Amino acid sequence: MTEFPALVYKVPGKYVRPHGTYDFAGVNNTEELEAKLKEGWVSSLQEAIDSKETTPVAEAKESDDIAPPTRQELEEKATELGIKFDGRFSDKKIAQLIDEALAK
Repeated sequence: MTEFPALVYKVPGKYVRPHGTYDFAGVNNTEELEAKLKEGWVSSLQEAIDSKETTPVAEAKESDDIAPPTRQELEEKATELGIKFDGRFSDKKIAQLIDEALAK
């Protein structure tokens, strides 16, 4: 049996904790508690944290990978293709050399 007032929790939220965030809300009676539980709130912070760990995050969309390659990615690809370069080469120049090597 729950004593009122009580707290319910959800993850993520606006309060910071190690490795994430959480939120909490007060409930004053059984009806409020049942409504919050139906909305996905839980009765303990640990339960909220545990449920979040098993909840999958949003899947990556194709549009999420449209950023230009990083310097490290360029260097790895250039090395893989046997392209010689050094620190004086710009990212643009390395990308151009990679494109030329791939076009062959």
